[in-house]
Amino acid sequence: MFAEPARRYMKRCLALAALLLASCRGGREPEPVTYGSGSGTAATAPVAPPAPGSDLPKLPRSADGAAELRRIDDDVARLRQEPARRVELVQLLTARAAITQKVEDYVEALALTEVLVTAHPREVAVWKLRVTALTRVHRFAQARAALAKLSALTKEPSETEELAATLDDATGAPERAAPIRETIARTLRRPQEITLQAANLALRGKLDAAVELIPTAAAAARDNSPVLFSWLYFQWGRLWEQKGELAKARAAYAEAHRRLPGYVEATTHLAQLMVVAGEDPAKLLAEALETNRYPELLALAGKLDEARREWERYVTALPEAFADHAARFYLGPGKDPLRALALAQANLANRDSPEARSLAVEAALAANAPGEACSLADPLVSAPLRGHQFIAWRALSACGRTADADKLAAALGIR
Repeated sequence: MFAEPARRYMKRCLALAALLLASCRGGREPEPVTYGSGSGTAATAPVAPPAPGSDLPKLPRSADGAAELRRIDDDVARLRQEPARRVELVQLLTARAAITQKVEDYVEALALTEVLVTAHPREVAVWKLRVTALTRVHRFAQARAALAKLSALTKEPSETEELAATLDDATGAPERAAPIRETIARTLRRPQEITLQAANLALRGKLDAAVELIPTAAAAARDNSPVLFSWLYFQWGRLWEQKGELAKARAAYAEAHRRLPGYVEATTHLAQLMVVAGEDPAKLLAEALETNRYPELLALAGKLDEARREWERYVTALPEAFADHAARFYLGPGKDPLRALALAQANLANRDSPEARSLAVEAALAANAPGEACSLADPLVSAPLRGHQFIAWRALSACGRTADADKLAAALGIR
């Protein structure tokens, strides 16, 4: 079905898109020099490494991230006029959606993959694309069904193993994904695979081991992609934030934003930690909102009515993909705990991970439903991360299970 250049193009773009969605975590085979179909040269005005003396791991100079994103925009517009190149269009839409989180790109990419697998039901490449798109929008049951169809078409484990690991990481089974993550990282020795192994370790509560892999990942970097480098700094920032090293996390998010200014997750995390540090993120948010009215950016900028409208539009279009973020908005500045609880319950029904369960418990407590919170809390008592155990303690305390709460408090050292 595909000429060899298109196969190479697909592999590169699929990998980039997979790298960028932190919550689903995936990706391999990135060769991210350019998204375009022209000369293949990197964008002009390369971005320098972090300033001397910075405590962050050093990565090489990278091309201009804003120019790279404009190139994606141009290619998407062009490929929409070429129906024969739908595979490439899906790859670019998925990559752009992972950067900007715009719901329209996710919806379009998902619809196109359905067209592709209908037209080419025995093509391994399009089924991989379908699994990736479904995973990206958190339709996990459908993604596993598509993965089963893909598995029936190929005898090559590399075609399915990492897709399966990504689903396991995203749905609360990181221990099942661990052997695959470790094998891939050991075999390929590239920064993205090492970082994905670190992310898997963090999901299993092994934060020290996860952070210890960051210098190894940085030392393995060999290319100059602003997309890859921004993703790496963002992922490392998440690890440091989970470990409580907030200053280092803030610096990593700032570097991720500097390398790729349109990368929404880096911008929102940076803004949040700026507030924690007593800084004003108004300028950062105003610049981001000039090109992207993503609801989380709107909420951080205090534009709550518009943020509320946008979150409802997002969850109407793709409820599984955005229920968790929307729930957190309604728990916080949106001030609607009942709406938060409904969204958090839907998110938990879709994937029973400690993070999803913790969110549902928080929402139940905020909605003055301590009985519901307690009914959900028991699995969190032995969750890998301390923060999730603390939320269990809050629930047990709220519903009167004093003995259980005191026992957990003693284990956490909070009494």
